[in-house]
Amino acid sequence: MKIAIIGMGVAGIGALREWTREKETNPSIELTVFGDEDTFGTGAPYQKDNEKLVMNQAAGTITIKPENKNDFVEWLQSTKNETEPAAKHYPRELFGDYLKDRMNDWLVQSNAEIIKEEVISVQMLANNQLQLTSSSTVKNFDAVHLCIGGLAYKDSYQLINHPNFIVNPFPVKKTMPFIPKGATVGVLGTGLTGIDIFRYTKYHRPDLTVSFFSPSGRFKSVRGQADAIDYRFFTTENIKLAKEKNNGFIPLDTYVEWFKKEANYQQLSLKNNWGNNQLGSKETLKKELTNSKEIGAIQNLLHDMSPFLPEIWMALEEKDKQRFFELYYERWDKLRSSFPVATAKELVAAWQANNITVSNKLTGVIKEENSFKLILKDQEPQYVDYLINAAGTEKKVSYQVDRMPLLRQLINERLLQPETFGGVQMSLPDFSAVSQRYGILHTLKVHGELISGIQFGNNSVNMVSESAQPAVQDIVHYLKKD
Repeated sequence: MKIAIIGMGVAGIGALREWTREKETNPSIELTVFGDEDTFGTGAPYQKDNEKLVMNQAAGTITIKPENKNDFVEWLQSTKNETEPAAKHYPRELFGDYLKDRMNDWLVQSNAEIIKEEVISVQMLANNQLQLTSSSTVKNFDAVHLCIGGLAYKDSYQLINHPNFIVNPFPVKKTMPFIPKGATVGVLGTGLTGIDIFRYTKYHRPDLTVSFFSPSGRFKSVRGQADAIDYRFFTTENIKLAKEKNNGFIPLDTYVEWFKKEANYQQLSLKNNWGNNQLGSKETLKKELTNSKEIGAIQNLLHDMSPFLPEIWMALEEKDKQRFFELYYERWDKLRSSFPVATAKELVAAWQANNITVSNKLTGVIKEENSFKLILKDQEPQYVDYLINAAGTEKKVSYQVDRMPLLRQLINERLLQPETFGGVQMSLPDFSAVSQRYGILHTLKVHGELISGIQFGNNSVNMVSESAQPAVQDIVHYLKKD
């Protein structure tokens, strides 16, 4: 049994972990792992970068070993002599060191072949094997895990060819030094990437004048404190019964009703957080810093739903998925994708002191020879020398994904097909690619952000890592049957 893993970030390391365990009972398994040199063993989010870029989750909530929830904490204690690390937020590159340590153990145990090259193409052969081509090798495999991370960064205003536009800010230690001293810098976006740019410039480039621009002019929410949620309405049994009543679907209104009842049961006020259409504003951030328990409880109500999310999402009709995006997604995302209290204090202090400016109602960007003109609705335009893209990655996939040649090839040759709500299609719970040309491909597994349109809300380490287990077991079962 010849298995390939393309990409060695969280998803790829999760697949390696599961195949290493499988090989204990089936020594004939041959593993080959592919990945680019810079992010091999970390993935892009946890690559070597600046220590001021911190995890948005506390150390005690993340692990690459699903059976040991404290594995990262124990690693910090044993290798870094950290005391009581569970509640702390560590640099992302430190989590990358942990991932590499665990990956290296599994590479040795599995005796995997390592090819530090990007895969150029994946093609289906007549014998149902998959042929992988990289810059120096062509190899055939019985099954493949596609773990290539997210899509390319958005370029909503077609700025990519401008010399003063930084389309992908990471790693900041390589991109930011090119900006000359004293320049005016605009940051496109007020999400978590924008927070990273804020922290880096605060500590390492105080000479820069930094302004943030987005349609809303609002950041994410501050990570609050709260206990785990004991659900009364979002339960496996309720989901099952609701699907039986509605021919396999659950109306969005049912979920909204459950959410309100759940909040009421937990004695939470939705008015101040879920009902607040100014989440992420300066005033709201200040309030969240003074009352972290209430916001934390609402965040946990959304976070702890993660095990149910894919099933909940797939039980929505297409029109209800669209309604969710239109009515609720912005609030859901701002509460679920929160950032640490210490960072929020720094951000609010800088905002209050006018060390940064934040503008809303961004409608367009005009390229000038050595600068940019930012168009704001009902406001005077603003000008900056450099523009940093913090708008996040693309969600929609098409045959024109120019900056991702492998994905373009897979879409063009119809091994993969786009999903309406982002990424590509696959089947749950086995993570098999859905192909227009070949049907369900049990030997081509797709993981991570690329399947976020179906495995909805899979932007957590644990959720992505855990997807490897059912995927590997399905391959084993399928190939044995053959």
